[in-house]
Amino acid sequence: MKTTTRVCNLCEAMCGLTVEHSAEEIHRIQANTQDVFSAGAYCPKSQGLADLYYDPDRIRRPLKRQGDEFVEITWDEAFTSITRKTKELQRQHGTSTIATYLGNPNSHHFGNLLALPFFLRSLRTRNKYSATSVDQLPHMLAAYLMFGHQMLIPIADVERTEYMLILGANPTVSNGSLLSGAGLSSRIKSISKRGGKVVVIDPRYTETAAVATEHHFIKPGTDAYFLAAIVQRLLVTPRLRHLETMVTGLGDLTNLINSLPLENIQTMTGISQEVVQNISEDLLRFDRAVCYGRVGVSTQRFGGVCQWLINTINILTGNLDREGGALFTRPAVDIVNLMAKSGSCGSFDRRRSRVRNLPEFSGELPAATLADEILTPGKGQVHGLFTIAGNPVLSLPNGPKLETALASLDLYVAIDFYRNETTRFAHYILPPVSPLERDHFDLVFNAFALRNQVRFSPRLIDPPGDSYDDWGILIELCSRLSASGNRLARWRQRAMARLLLRLGSRFVLDLALRIGPYRKQRMSLKKIAANPNGIDLGPLTPCLPGRLFTKHKMIELCPPPFVAAWTDLCTSSLQQSSGDRLVLVGRRSLKSNNSWMHNCPSLNKSRNQCYALLNTEDAFARGITDGTKIELSTDIGSITLPAKVSDKIMRGVVSVPHGWGHHRKGIKLSLASSTPGVSLNDILDDQAIDEFCGNAALVGQAVTVNRVDRS
Repeated sequence: MKTTTRVCNLCEAMCGLTVEHSAEEIHRIQANTQDVFSAGAYCPKSQGLADLYYDPDRIRRPLKRQGDEFVEITWDEAFTSITRKTKELQRQHGTSTIATYLGNPNSHHFGNLLALPFFLRSLRTRNKYSATSVDQLPHMLAAYLMFGHQMLIPIADVERTEYMLILGANPTVSNGSLLSGAGLSSRIKSISKRGGKVVVIDPRYTETAAVATEHHFIKPGTDAYFLAAIVQRLLVTPRLRHLETMVTGLGDLTNLINSLPLENIQTMTGISQEVVQNISEDLLRFDRAVCYGRVGVSTQRFGGVCQWLINTINILTGNLDREGGALFTRPAVDIVNLMAKSGSCGSFDRRRSRVRNLPEFSGELPAATLADEILTPGKGQVHGLFTIAGNPVLSLPNGPKLETALASLDLYVAIDFYRNETTRFAHYILPPVSPLERDHFDLVFNAFALRNQVRFSPRLIDPPGDSYDDWGILIELCSRLSASGNRLARWRQRAMARLLLRLGSRFVLDLALRIGPYRKQRMSLKKIAANPNGIDLGPLTPCLPGRLFTKHKMIELCPPPFVAAWTDLCTSSLQQSSGDRLVLVGRRSLKSNNSWMHNCPSLNKSRNQCYALLNTEDAFARGITDGTKIELSTDIGSITLPAKVSDKIMRGVVSVPHGWGHHRKGIKLSLASSTPGVSLNDILDDQAIDEFCGNAALVGQAVTVNRVDRS
């Protein structure tokens, strides 16, 4: 028996843990009170690490589909067959006939992140998709257009702020999102305790609203109008402070924002002029204030505009790049600088999708159109697909349409350790080892952390000798697929892949640490490993204009693409609930981080996590009470689930959690299948998107709600 420290990789909070274990057995997982970042904070999801390791449903050998069944094959058979079929399809239909889809767990695994560029380059495809465009794309686009780099996302300085305005986020449950910090509930409570103020704007009275100073309901999908009203008032007396010489376009911004009449803001959003005025005054009255918005504002029709306006609010109050406001991180592996040196600061609208003419972002096309690209015949049609740590049938809008598309593919390869709603269509499933059987380092989430720090978690358990981690699978595929250019170029690509396999992901990580911003402190993997509780690198500090990547080292307040999006906003009509139609919003629970957590016994002791939450008056009008089975219908389809009636949700709104829907035939998830729930995305229209950036508009779609009478 021994005790090892580890960082949890099951959400963005990066909680430090201690794990009591023997050679092949996990005995206990609890908080690490000595961890430099989380200091003893953790959540129930941590217990899922042991569940994932022991899960009898987890795939441990490569699988090949034969008819309706899967059979085990060797790794060499799998790699050889996949390589042969991929090259055959590309010879027949062109290189971009193979598409890729990356799920959000890739962001939690440094081996994936280090290997993916090599793997994607070996495929040479333009059909690349990921969960980015059903989540944080508006954040990244605003960062790219305003600051010059897609990963230069400002982080709310929760520990030092005096006033925090929160929209479309529930950090008490999510533990932060693009705001990595364990124990955020306590941190948010502390703002009020030290004389500050926390205001939550949300169509639901969330767990975060319960610990805030104020909460105000807002009509789903109208956040852009509310934010614009705030910006209009701030522009009367902007307080740029140290940003005065760093911004460009203030005059253009003023003319643009004032072109939208917002006198009827209460009718538009449900929030009164008085509340808007008070919030605007507080943002200037408090010396240190910050506005923070997350997935609820990103995944709506004008999500890109929302994130632009949130950054603008922090600029106009002088709180961007300022303690207590929104700051930029300086992690030990500085992915911002590494990407900049390789010419990967970002891109937007360099090309368009074949079927729906949607813009690319950073080389990827909007995931909402993946099914279209598979189902629509013609030159450039997708015939093959690789999904890596993703379950798009449950995470993308119009899941049934994507199921039809997946069933039509000539080749589908899934890198995943579950046979789930998506991978059941795969021709090959390549399973990586479980999280406890591989090293862990947070490349992405350290870049979004509340404090600069660095920690490394070596694997706890030695994996079986014939297994692969994600790094090994991707680099092996890269080695075999590399086929571009002349004979010398192909030899170089394969030689590089073989070298990477031999050196391993630790070598690449160590190199990135040694050339990073803390090289003067002789940062290395060996040094971090010698400090199992982590190394504190200090609080976030101001770094502008040096950290800007725009052409003239200036913050772009009024980038032309946002001007065009603003014009669309000004001429659009608001969708309102009426009659028997309510407006749909999603939600998550503390123990549910997307679909892949639903087969963990520790996290699924409750059998009623998937229910529809609706307002008391809306329920009464339909004869609905707690537990009543109800049907939610759209033009896409319908779902049936139990109702929960509450005054903690705005009238005209219904909320359903995401990530459920495990009732489908052909999956092998014993626990999840016994409590399947329904998939919210089965009734969401995949044509509903933010036309400006291509992000899926999951929030604010109208649904018909009816009671399902017992027969």
